[in-house]
Amino acid sequence: MSELAVHSLGGVDHGLGKCWRDAHADSGVGMGPMIAGPEAHSGRRVHWLELFFDLVMVAYVSQIAHALHGDPSWVDGLVFFAFLAAAWWAWVNATITMNLFGVRVTPSIWTTVSVAMIALGVMAAAVPDALGDRAAAFAIGNAAIRVVWAVPWFMNRGSSGQPWWQPTLYSVVPAALWLVSLGVIQPWQYVVWAIAVAFEIFQLAFLGPRDKWLSQAFDIEHLSERLGLLIVIVFGESVLTIVVELDEHWTATAGVTALLSFAAVSMLGWIFFGHGSSATTLGLQRLQLRGSTGGIRDTVMYLPFALVAAITMFASALGTAVAEAGHSLPQGAAVCLSGGISLFCVASVAESIRFGEPLRDVVVWAPVGIALPWVLLPLAAHLPSEGVVAAVVGIVAVLVTLTEITTRRTRMRLQYVVQGIA
Repeated sequence: MSELAVHSLGGVDHGLGKCWRDAHADSGVGMGPMIAGPEAHSGRRVHWLELFFDLVMVAYVSQIAHALHGDPSWVDGLVFFAFLAAAWWAWVNATITMNLFGVRVTPSIWTTVSVAMIALGVMAAAVPDALGDRAAAFAIGNAAIRVVWAVPWFMNRGSSGQPWWQPTLYSVVPAALWLVSLGVIQPWQYVVWAIAVAFEIFQLAFLGPRDKWLSQAFDIEHLSERLGLLIVIVFGESVLTIVVELDEHWTATAGVTALLSFAAVSMLGWIFFGHGSSATTLGLQRLQLRGSTGGIRDTVMYLPFALVAAITMFASALGTAVAEAGHSLPQGAAVCLSGGISLFCVASVAESIRFGEPLRDVVVWAPVGIALPWVLLPLAAHLPSEGVVAAVVGIVAVLVTLTEITTRRTRMRLQYVVQGIA
């Protein structure tokens, strides 16, 4: 497979890309040697138990999103991102562990996931007062969920070839820090929490040659579906936020604002699921062929965090707009609207580049998607909430148009490449 053809696959319908790859599979061109991993597998579907875990994750996200309702300050924003990071790495641990060792849902896997869900549920329940009386429960939940996800790694050390100290360093040490924080007075307790999360994040930043087996052991289709299903549930929570606010503010103006908000969420979802989802599968396959463990790490662990944060910010602000229909949108909510769309585009740009897509495709929509949403800030000072949301619909419509143009160009270029090879 030529490098040009590989790059041309980005953003194109998955079925077309798969057919093209299958047609050239016999030649083996560009197909590097595959490294055997633990329980080598390919193309399995996400188990319903994993979806159950994701529902608890989204319940947690819904809890922390309350920090962004109304007129959030920059401190509220920092609290939101900090609490999201604490749970995000628990979700990453769940996803990677199930991808590698959860081909069969054995009693031990069932028990592990169930305990992890309980721990995440405790964290979600503790979030509203995690900086106060429920700090201990929040810390214990974080410690428990990290210890739980270390168990499959210890049980499968023989097949993975990983030394005992790696799961200890990655899971047990952060869990110990969360427990140590129980004896630390506030606000220093929060510093220990930050160190525990940062310890996990930075360890992954140093994946090296010894971890190359991971890139080949991953089931890419499972990872892609796992990410897509989480994002769709987060989008679903966004719709729920709009409906709840409309229920509490049952007026004609709120109804119009809710309809506009739904249109904005729907179009943003179209961008991700109509274009980003297929590009994710193809991009991850491309990274796996190259043996790029770091690339898979970035596009599965780091960048989706920004996507989830962006969608949650966007949804919280839309909920506030419905509640404030007929009145001015608070400045904090306007920042969340602008920042949500802009961060969504930043994460999408970063993923596209990491997947190796041509810059000429990215520059068609990236500058507009990142910069244009910030015009909402001055608009919010002069328009009522429903007017601001109408402007949001216009901005997202522009992004949908640009992504459609990019996709059609890429599809045409792929067709030329395939015809040239034929």
